[in-house]
Amino acid sequence: MNSEIRSLYAACAAAFPPVAAAALTLVVTAALLARAGIPFTAAYTASIAACALGTYALSRSGRTWITLPSPAIISWLVYEEIIARGTAWQEMLGIAAIISIAGAFLMRTRYAAVLTEALPPIIRTGLVLGLGLALLMTAVLYARILLPSPWALTMGGTLGDPLTYYTLMGILLSLLLYAMRVSFALPLSMAVIGILTWAEGFWELPAAPFFVPDISAGALALTLPQGDPIAALTIGLTLLLALTAENAAVLAAERECTKGRPLARIFAVSGGTALFGAFPLTVTPLSLMLPSEEQRRIAGIPQTAFCTVLFFLMLLPCAPLLASFADFPAVSAVSLAICGLLLLVHGLRMLRGTADIDLREGAVMTAFILAAYDIKAGLTLALLTWTLLTTARGEHVPHTTWGLTALFIIFFLLKWTL
Repeated sequence: MNSEIRSLYAACAAAFPPVAAAALTLVVTAALLARAGIPFTAAYTASIAACALGTYALSRSGRTWITLPSPAIISWLVYEEIIARGTAWQEMLGIAAIISIAGAFLMRTRYAAVLTEALPPIIRTGLVLGLGLALLMTAVLYARILLPSPWALTMGGTLGDPLTYYTLMGILLSLLLYAMRVSFALPLSMAVIGILTWAEGFWELPAAPFFVPDISAGALALTLPQGDPIAALTIGLTLLLALTAENAAVLAAERECTKGRPLARIFAVSGGTALFGAFPLTVTPLSLMLPSEEQRRIAGIPQTAFCTVLFFLMLLPCAPLLASFADFPAVSAVSLAICGLLLLVHGLRMLRGTADIDLREGAVMTAFILAAYDIKAGLTLALLTWTLLTTARGEHVPHTTWGLTALFIIFFLLKWTL
């Protein structure tokens, strides 16, 4: 019994850091969808419910994968398609539902394995390192540890800024607790910084920190496209490529692309959750922080997946409370920074197992680092660089890799020409 309790505590400790970062991401995406006309309450509730369902479905009898709406894809749909081009959000939900169902059938075929296995190992490693760096850079810019500079790439902040000071103290406290092998190191440091900043008056608890979850505004609101069918087809194709790119890239980092057909599952869940107003899900890179295997399971899924789903459900009524952290984002920045460091460590372990590293691999890694804020741009540039340099060296490039490279290039050509 004691070993089972310790195992459950360890699973909770492992699940909390990525869920904490994921919760902040959900608030951001819900705010974006609110700009498109979906009430914040409905968007947040539908997203939380979809994340819990997607995480459960994807993690059954396998590795724990956390699912979230992609901020990059949501930003594109909201700003470029809904606001700029005037597409109704109900029609966009309908397009997303059709594409998700079509993707679920497509990923059940042999072409799904061909697509995901086409990523060379160095690109999987570069993906993880680039994502970790992106989270870390987002945290330091968010907390004003680094500032944009007109005469240099960046410049340092100042400890006279309370946001910078408390964020650095939170990061240092987290690192010390991890070095001491303290369980719940990140949650403890986040709690300490949260209490200190609240006591100093830098942020306040909202008068109504909780609300009643409500999805009535988005439930069964999707409609079929009413405008130009060619434009709807183009949006759908672009969305399918973007979802496949992000999902396959993260899954390929752990060679989990074909086991249990996770791509088909995530598309199927996205098609179902569109009925109550949730936009398509993607597998978040934060999943790479979680343990890959567990012997003990609860309800047929890994314990970390069980804890993750439980945390998501606990967040259902907490949108006003989570939104209040944006007033003084020290706690948020600490969470993002530590998650980024954990991903960097994971990527370095993967890089250590790479046998051959030369100028080609260096160019691929550079592509991911320079395009760390755009997963699709980084993958496209890295694939194109690896394919061209490998061909120039006279080595064989698999036809699937050529095809995947062309697929990403077509995606960007469609995006730029629309």
